[in-house]
Amino acid sequence: MTVAVASPAKAETRSAARVRLGVWMRWLLVAASVVILTLGAVECVYGNTDSGDVYGSDAVQYLDIARAMERGDWHSALNPLWSQGYPALLAAARPLFTAGPVGDWRETRVLNCVIFAADYAAFLFLLMGLVSDLRGRARWLVVSAGLMLFVASQVCLGQVSRVSPDELVSAFFFLACGLILRWVRAADDRVGRGVVLGLVLGVGFLVKAVFLLLSCGMLVLLAAALWSRRRSLRPLLAAAVVFAVIAGSYGTALSRSTGKVTLGEAGAINYAWHVDRLQKWVHWEGGVEPAAEAWPKPWIARFAQWDTRPPEFGLPVHPSVIVQERPRVYGFAAPIHATYVPYFDPPYWYAGYKHVFGWRYQVIALAKSLGDLVSVLLALPMFYAVVLAAGILLWGRRREGLRSWLREHWAVAACGLLGVAIYLPVHLEGRYLASMLAVIGLCAITAGAAEVSREKFRVVMAVLALGLFGALMRTQLPVWRNVLRHKSPMQTVDWKIGQAVLAARVPARSPVGVVAWTANLHSDWAYMAQVEITSETATPEDFDLFWKQDAAGRRRSLDAFRRAGATVVFSYGKPDGADGVGWTHLGDTPMWMYRL
Repeated sequence: MTVAVASPAKAETRSAARVRLGVWMRWLLVAASVVILTLGAVECVYGNTDSGDVYGSDAVQYLDIARAMERGDWHSALNPLWSQGYPALLAAARPLFTAGPVGDWRETRVLNCVIFAADYAAFLFLLMGLVSDLRGRARWLVVSAGLMLFVASQVCLGQVSRVSPDELVSAFFFLACGLILRWVRAADDRVGRGVVLGLVLGVGFLVKAVFLLLSCGMLVLLAAALWSRRRSLRPLLAAAVVFAVIAGSYGTALSRSTGKVTLGEAGAINYAWHVDRLQKWVHWEGGVEPAAEAWPKPWIARFAQWDTRPPEFGLPVHPSVIVQERPRVYGFAAPIHATYVPYFDPPYWYAGYKHVFGWRYQVIALAKSLGDLVSVLLALPMFYAVVLAAGILLWGRRREGLRSWLREHWAVAACGLLGVAIYLPVHLEGRYLASMLAVIGLCAITAGAAEVSREKFRVVMAVLALGLFGALMRTQLPVWRNVLRHKSPMQTVDWKIGQAVLAARVPARSPVGVVAWTANLHSDWAYMAQVEITSETATPEDFDLFWKQDAAGRRRSLDAFRRAGATVVFSYGKPDGADGVGWTHLGDTPMWMYRL
């Protein structure tokens, strides 16, 4: 029997090849990082300027919390629905920028770009852990696939431009997955590992309430992985204790602010809205009628047995006051300060709601969420590419190699599935799932990469590149169109209205009324003008009734706004021919103003 021994020359050649490969890999990461961060920055600046919004959905609530933190109003800042982690960063960065709308907008752009860079760094931390035992083309494949998945999920599906904690949630989720991966594969069980993981999960909970369930689930998955490998669970106990201390401290502060024991009301109120079909989003007055949009099809209502078994939702403890009936004028005041209080603190206005559970309602909600998930996936070209690429890689993969991969990586893949599963029973959107889908897709690619041939490597890379190209074309063309047209938030309707209100010298934090055809859920202009909406009409019918009244009737309606505390009334539009005596048209905007 003869044993082949590699000559020193061949060994040196292989060593030099590995060094060259490592150098090329570093250059790939540098070049890809420049491209990815550029894509994120461009989307951040130009991604939300097609509509009238300046900041996007839900943004004003987080901006209001940051503003409350700046002035030391912690009773308003400790909100049971909208988490405080992201607004705390906004408040901390605010002194670095000039006062006013321009400074506010620039701050959100810069901060979101910094968060996106942190999100990318956290993803690289996870990615490098996944490829640590791969060599050659397998390593190249997984790194390249991971970078493409990050762009597809965090730039195309998530939005850097959105003023929300979504990108920050992704960063902490990637970081937690990377820590769990390294912990399971490591040979030691230092307590320090648990402390770090507990800190990451705890701060993640301060960023968004979903981390409460997500953290508990991830700790359970980690415990199962460690137990199966006969590993010590003491560091895991340390992680649980650190997380519990952070969550408990936050819960104590929030409970003192709200006057009841709570860790947050996001889960409860969203379950009421999306599963029980409680009337959304503002001005609930009690009763048994669901939101008008909750049962769009008769067969759904019949399946839910709504006609024969309607739930009794109870009565609100402190509802919006109906100051006048025709047209209906709502007045609302609360012991907190915000641009639009009804949407800023829904748990306050919905206090008194009786939680109900019906398996039929849960089935409907689950079916809708599954449909929404399918819609999100089918609309993303990268989904087809990942499914096809994973199928190619796993075809012919030896079972022994796959089992070996699963022993070390199943916990990370399960974390991604867990994140999707948490959202399914209630409500989901693509931006919520961006990081979870990225982890699931990355694990699917990594599972079959170890034995990749040169032919498979080329085919898979081509498939993934086509998927990324399709995703970019579908989601980023409007962004680059905005770049070419030099569009900016200063050209949006809300920006022009906000500037016009400031030019009219309406004092900051003035209580104002609004005549509109919808509730003022996304009132960017009012945030920019620093006014507080304390009364409104909120239906198209009431808007029409207001302007169809004679002069005496309109004076009575304006007096109703005055009784609700308003010092100025704004009307979002005025019908042609309607009497505009006493009203001031704000520039070239659709807004009209009346000083009381």
